[in-house]
Amino acid sequence: MSETKTVKKIVKKTVKEAEAKKINSAYVKGIQHSAYGKRKNATARVVLRPGGGKFLINDRHDLAAYFGNRQTVFAQVAKPFKVAELENQYDVFANLHGGGKFGQAGALAHAIAKTIVVINPELKKRLKDEGLLTRDSRVKETKKYGRKKARKGYTYRKR
Repeated sequence: MSETKTVKKIVKKTVKEAEAKKINSAYVKGIQHSAYGKRKNATARVVLRPGGGKFLINDRHDLAAYFGNRQTVFAQVAKPFKVAELENQYDVFANLHGGGKFGQAGALAHAIAKTIVVINPELKKRLKDEGLLTRDSRVKETKKYGRKKARKGYTYRKR
């Protein structure tokens, strides 16, 4: 009984300190935060929890198993944590669907950056300056009828 009271006092004290520093008090209590990110046709839903920096994608894969051994993908996904100086402080639980692997990596980075802003709004300017909060809206152009692709037409023959 006394043990739980001391834990509650510690949590209240850290919450007050967090509010003084303008950090979201839910983070101090160990509550998870989530956000969505998009890139091309890929969508990522990310949940961040305080932890040791592990990734769990689609409830069963770690980062290397899901994306393979692609260093560009690892750098892209880790960039929000590096910019915010929060490496190995959060566990990432992500649900990815749609698009290809690189689109999903971009969506994952976008969602992580948005979640970091939910946790600490003071990091918004730093993340925005790096272009991590801007949704890349470039999408494949749709094919038109009477053409081979979106813009490529058939070769015109006069005779």
